[in-house]
Amino acid sequence: MYFTRTLYILLLSFPLLAIGQKSLEKADTAFAHGKYSTAIELYQHILKKNSSPQNTKVIYYKLGSSFYAINKFKEAKEYTEKAIEEGYSDPKAYLQYGEILALLSDYKAAKIAFLEYKKRSGDNSVNSKLVSCDFALSGKKSAIPLEVKNLEELNSPYSEYGLAIVNDELVFASSRLSNNDRQDNYTGQGFSDIYSSRLGSISNKWKEPVKLKGGVNTKFNDGTFAYSSKENTGYFMQCNGASGNKENCSIFYSVYDANDNTWGKSKVFEYSNPGYNIGHPAITSDGNTLYFVSDMPGSLGGKDIWSISRKGGQWSAPVNAGNIINTSGNEVFPSIAGDTILYFSSNTHPGYGGLDIFYVKLKNNVITGPVVNLLAPINSSADDFSFVSGRSVLEGYFCSNREGGKGQDDIYSFNRAPLVLNAIGMIVDAETNKPVHNVTVYFKGDNGIIDSITTGSTGEFNFKNLKPDLKYAVTAVKEGFFSDSKSLSTVGVKENMEFSVKTGIDLNFGLLKISKKEIVIPNISYDFNQSELKAESKTELDKLARILIETPKVVIEISSHTDEKGGAEYNTTLSQKRAQNVVNYLIIKGVPKARMFARGYGESQPLKKDASSDEDHALNRRTTFKVVKK
Repeated sequence: MYFTRTLYILLLSFPLLAIGQKSLEKADTAFAHGKYSTAIELYQHILKKNSSPQNTKVIYYKLGSSFYAINKFKEAKEYTEKAIEEGYSDPKAYLQYGEILALLSDYKAAKIAFLEYKKRSGDNSVNSKLVSCDFALSGKKSAIPLEVKNLEELNSPYSEYGLAIVNDELVFASSRLSNNDRQDNYTGQGFSDIYSSRLGSISNKWKEPVKLKGGVNTKFNDGTFAYSSKENTGYFMQCNGASGNKENCSIFYSVYDANDNTWGKSKVFEYSNPGYNIGHPAITSDGNTLYFVSDMPGSLGGKDIWSISRKGGQWSAPVNAGNIINTSGNEVFPSIAGDTILYFSSNTHPGYGGLDIFYVKLKNNVITGPVVNLLAPINSSADDFSFVSGRSVLEGYFCSNREGGKGQDDIYSFNRAPLVLNAIGMIVDAETNKPVHNVTVYFKGDNGIIDSITTGSTGEFNFKNLKPDLKYAVTAVKEGFFSDSKSLSTVGVKENMEFSVKTGIDLNFGLLKISKKEIVIPNISYDFNQSELKAESKTELDKLARILIETPKVVIEISSHTDEKGGAEYNTTLSQKRAQNVVNYLIIKGVPKARMFARGYGESQPLKKDASSDEDHALNRRTTFKVVKK
């Protein structure tokens, strides 16, 4: 939280009318020095005493600014709105109002406020905020489904921020208050200290955070941490100085003693200067390039990212990281991944509102660009910052003051979200086309694991437990019906997907009842006076083979019938050969020989006796099957 909004919000010190009141002077002094928690308390007390209407609009604005600074955006909106309604004339009220609305995801209203600010002030720098509103309204999200989780075990009702990974531990700053802690009048929270926690290997839960031992933590605000494993040195930000009377932040460093698990006496980093802020350290793996944030002379905006390099033990002069990443606004919380990517947060590059997290590529510590927004769900309408990657680019941690958190600024983790893969189908009676309930649909993966679901009264199923990168046999089974199966594959699927007719994967089944009734096998054809199966016949026989394999407890007769053309004895012989060829094909497809026998009926069982038309002759030429034994 420190060195975000609380420390870079504009410190307004314009006078109020009727300034003779001591309480008003105290409130203005607290506000001018950034002691927003104290200022809020004093201003609200003044309002209760019915301050004159001439003063009220200014007090409303300063209350809105104070709540905005400590991340209480609903209260900030309420008071800024009141200031505008009361006729507060400074255009910056509309700028502040727009920023607060954007933080609350009301981008359309934020655009109106920004346009009003531009109209009243003539300040074109607000165009970047208008671009951000359009960006947010476009609804852009990460192409890779990510699961973002609040790390409740580590978070408190106060602020947690400034992340680093040190020796497999997550290091962070927290302004949590314990029994003996004093309150910081700037924020209304405790003075922040640096803590660490480790993820339990068995419990998979974060252990109780503990303060770093040794010379790192002071009596005042200690924040964002970076670690150089090559030199066992930690760099961190300290605000208010050792005595608490300094207004700016500096970088300190301390050497780690692994034997005692303690940090040595901290020292001020040589480029810290009491005249400006310097903080948010991030260091490369070789320990020779340090990135940091500062408002020192030469900055392009409010806070810029700078770097220094070390050769022969000597640090170079600070170098501004340049206008690829730095803007007229604030760029803060740099972090480095693999010496090839620089992450940072900005409130000016196009984003969703507040601070968004971005990255640029690094090559030999040179920024190559372009600036890339990490998109939702990592970024939100609130402040998102302090990004550190984990074991892969698809997992890591960041901080945010988004809605639904446990405190002011919270630590969040992100991982690639589990793919949501589901299979939807309908089971009907093949003859009546009516739904069949209580059908068990089995899903057998090629990893050997079998799962199932049962149809309800509508005959539908929606199986939501498909796993990625598996091939499945999907089998519908119900007593009294022939079973049937189909296949589907999730191999190579990288996004959430529904497997159904709607997406081109037909998992509907028409189940045949098991009975002794003769069932015609459609599309079985032969050349004239021939018994060999034609190629187009094999598609239907493949389906029959699949059904028979899935229904192993039936014995069937394969029957072949001819028309009444030709001699009866010839037709009987021809039909027997045809029926046997069907049986032979089904055996090749895996149906046990013992479960089938062939019988040719010739012309003895016509469906149309004394047929005269081609259609009737075709009806009599048929291949069928029937169950003879269960």
